[in-house]
Amino acid sequence: MRGARISSSTIRKLLAEGRINLARRMLGRPYGVEGVIIRGNRRGHTIGFPTANLKPHNRVIPRFGVYATATLIDDVWRRSITNVGVRPTFENEIEPSVETFIFDFDGDLYGDSLRLRFLYRIRDERKFNGIDELRTQIKKDCDVALEYFSHEGVKNMLKIV
Repeated sequence: MRGARISSSTIRKLLAEGRINLARRMLGRPYGVEGVIIRGNRRGHTIGFPTANLKPHNRVIPRFGVYATATLIDDVWRRSITNVGVRPTFENEIEPSVETFIFDFDGDLYGDSLRLRFLYRIRDERKFNGIDELRTQIKKDCDVALEYFSHEGVKNMLKIV
């Protein structure tokens, strides 16, 4: 893509393909979404990974999957992991959701506006055979995300805590 014209349609195409690293390089910053935290079904909470369910203002969200993300809370970027998709293990809804688990955070965000930046694609969204299988995969995804966050360049990118 070197020397190629950068256009909004190119960025949208890259995001639809899940190629957030290339989109970040072209934009000069990580792609992000903003929105309001809404109440979900609290499934994440019951399996040990409480999520903030974001109703994004953006019409463009990345390809369905799991991402290492940064979430802005009280002017501090925090490490997080985000699932974008239709929750096929439970519902297979038509309307995609953006659900974020924020590492080392325990607070009430309902009704708050939240900013989220997509940093690294971990995997595609997929259906699991039950809650135990899903919980095991989420733990693996968290390990991948924490490994990603351990790199010095990532820490400096947004001054993530």
